[in-house]
Amino acid sequence: MYTNLQYKRGHLGTKNLSGKGEKFEIMTPALIGNPGSHYVCFVVNFKSCTFQFLNSINGERFLVKSGEPTTYKKMFDVWFKEVEAFVIELYKHWKLTIPFDFSKFKWETPKMPSQPDKDNCGVFCMKFLLAEWEGDSKTSMDSFKNWNKLKKQDKVAKLMDLRIEICSTLLTHNSNSKVEYVVNQAASYYEEMAQKLQHDV
Repeated sequence: MYTNLQYKRGHLGTKNLSGKGEKFEIMTPALIGNPGSHYVCFVVNFKSCTFQFLNSINGERFLVKSGEPTTYKKMFDVWFKEVEAFVIELYKHWKLTIPFDFSKFKWETPKMPSQPDKDNCGVFCMKFLLAEWEGDSKTSMDSFKNWNKLKKQDKVAKLMDLRIEICSTLLTHNSNSKVEYVVNQAASYYEEMAQKLQHDV
């Protein structure tokens, strides 16, 4: 189960935080840069007791660069303070003892599918969050199946399909107050285009 929770200023995606299911994570997207220019994902994985950094640009360091914490690490530290407070309050609400110790968590930077350009980090980040990341580097993400075997132009085409899929999901979701209008407009447009193509033939 994947649930979005709004907490203070950000959004936390949790996967079975109660630990009763197979997934046991808190995930969040983070926009890095000034101005923001690159999306990554931070994960607190309670099952493996790890902090995970999911980045579609491989080779970028997370923890330390030139003896100083990277921007990624600084942003994670800010976000994690909210996560820790959230988890503590959640377990208090459940009247349960927290069964883990954050100070003993280790860092992981799993090798993720790599973006072929500078424009699609948000697509990768959204697919990582949308229940495709299972918590370890052996995860087989359907959206990026055989990714490394594809040519660059095929990757770009695939990413365009993913963009359309994400936009369609957002526009037609029942939480969109204009969903009926969107669906009607789309149906009208496609009917018009079908008639035009038939006429041209």
